[in-house]
Amino acid sequence: MARLSSFMFIALNCFSLLLGFVSISCAAYAQFNGGTICQKALEVPLLITGLVLLLVSLLGLIGSCCRANGVLFLYLLVMFFVIIGLLVFTIFVLLVTNKVVGKRVSPNRVQDYSQWLQNQVSGRNWEQIKACLIDAKVCNDLNDANIKDWSLTQSGCCKPPSYCGLKIKNSTFWVMPEKGPAMPDGDCTTFSNHQQTLCYDCKSCKGGILAEIRQEWRLLGVFNICLLAIVIVMFSLGCCIRKIYKYEHKYVRYSPYY
Repeated sequence: MARLSSFMFIALNCFSLLLGFVSISCAAYAQFNGGTICQKALEVPLLITGLVLLLVSLLGLIGSCCRANGVLFLYLLVMFFVIIGLLVFTIFVLLVTNKVVGKRVSPNRVQDYSQWLQNQVSGRNWEQIKACLIDAKVCNDLNDANIKDWSLTQSGCCKPPSYCGLKIKNSTFWVMPEKGPAMPDGDCTTFSNHQQTLCYDCKSCKGGILAEIRQEWRLLGVFNICLLAIVIVMFSLGCCIRKIYKYEHKYVRYSPYY
């Protein structure tokens, strides 16, 4: 049983060590090989995640392979704070993406989302997101795509809202009716056929972004729950191994045969 626990503990830490190297490598690649604004925004989170994984994994491997109880204690201490952090972050993700918090959720209504999510698409934050969308060319190459197949972001940012009544010539060009928009809504006049403008400043664009963020963060919440379970298993194995090594140390120290 002790050997099996030790083997599983070492295997899990080797895997997390590999993930740490991958995260650091991705951050370094984005730094030295350019990339879009979106990719550059991931550099710091990837680097921090990689360094934390690297540190924790090395502590676990050194403590296990060298039977160093002091190092294992430090490993367990760090893992304890990781568990608390993951738990708090998971609860936070579930709260800000919950329908009860957002009430009536609609891709075109920013006010239907939690206040924290609304703050992420306002002011300077939105300017960075808009630059990212333009840089990523989310509205390019849509000529052959059915509008019904567009993503929530593309539907909100690449065309005027359907209630405006603009007539489509193609996926990148819309014509305003002679009588003006069908509804006196700001998005109807904000839209422009210019590829750098389109509907990037529309409320519908922000709503589309929030709808996709909500979907992705819900998946992130599920991933965090799975990750939390794995970390708890690693923490439990670490406690078990430290207890075994501590017992072996006492046995060797006080054995009459030594």
